Amino acid sequence: MKFVFGKPTDEPFDRETEINILTSMILRNQPTAVIGVRRIGKTSIILKTIKNIERPKIYINAEEFVEGKSFDLISFLSYYSSLIIAEAIKFLEPKKKFSFVLKQRGEEAINTLRELLGYVKLSFNINLVSIELFINRKRGNSKDSIRELLNLPQEIAEKIGKDYLIVIDEFQFLKLAEQNLPGLFHLMRGKWQFHKNVEYVVSGSSIGMLERLFSSKNESFYQFFFPIYINPFSREVSLNFLKEGFKEEGISYEEDSLNYVIKELDGIPAWLNYFGLKSLDCKVVNETCVKKILNDMMVDPIITSIVRDEYNKLSKNAKKVIKFLAEKGGRGSLRGIPLGRSSINEGVRKLINDGYIRREERGVYSIIDPLIAKILRVI
Repeated sequence: MKFVFGKPTDEPFDRETEINILTSMILRNQPTAVIGVRRIGKTSIILKTIKNIERPKIYINAEEFVEGKSFDLISFLSYYSSLIIAEAIKFLEPKKKFSFVLKQRGEEAINTLRELLGYVKLSFNINLVSIELFINRKRGNSKDSIRELLNLPQEIAEKIGKDYLIVIDEFQFLKLAEQNLPGLFHLMRGKWQFHKNVEYVVSGSSIGMLERLFSSKNESFYQFFFPIYINPFSREVSLNFLKEGFKEEGISYEEDSLNYVIKELDGIPAWLNYFGLKSLDCKVVNETCVKKILNDMMVDPIITSIVRDEYNKLSKNAKKVIKFLAEKGGRGSLRGIPLGRSSINEGVRKLINDGYIRREERGVYSIIDPLIAKILRVI
């Protein structure tokens, strides 16, 4: 195992239990939600799981279609449909790579697929590089077109005789699309619940928002998804993670020093990976090395940029609440914060929904990511 930061891996460390549960849910056609805070390794768990499942499958990250405080639904649906069609073509042409099919027989392949499905109510546009599917806005109601589009994976699955797997990461961002298309989640639930040959997996880091979406009777996805919670590494797993990483790299270490790292980074896989990479210049990972690297991480331009970017996206009240908690060491009551009760409640609600803080007891909150708590004290 090598330390890797900044991108998911399809070989996550010590996540066999979560992978086995997710695999079981997919095979029984149970809609599933993978929930956990940022940088915890949700995407890696999903990639490892779907890697071992032999069926047409697509993965799409909804966050890529966020524009400020709005959501580009048309681009999302276009890309979503393109991936579904591309996967179908791969199964229709199993001996040829998709890129080759596009360049050599793209338009013919789409025509074949259209004939196969009898799918004529959507407009297709294809060039030598990509497939784009656009809703025909000149014909009928946009919700009618989206209903048809949402049926696309089920129709294709039936025609090619293969069950489909659809994975939507950072699913909570689709909620923004309801600003322009109220009732979108109702449309999705209305179609998805009758798709016998399509399995849906969603994931997200906005824990509070997702829990409300899935557990409130007023929400369209009430009692639809089975939740799988991804937690930070335990102290034991964190220690084994660092030990195996340094063993792979041929780096010596002092176990007491590693325990200090674990206490400071609290089992967040991304930060443990970053620490491991920064430690490769140490001859021995000892107390001197550890303290220097942890201090450097507090001012590291990559890490501070990540924290600052996420902080800047918060509402005004949420910023004040999380900064106040950071200045109290990352945990405490909000007594003394210069905000009115309604502003405090709005800020707390936003931070819990987005997975930045947790309520520990009445009136007491803590910042979930310890590195965020430390960095926000000084920025």
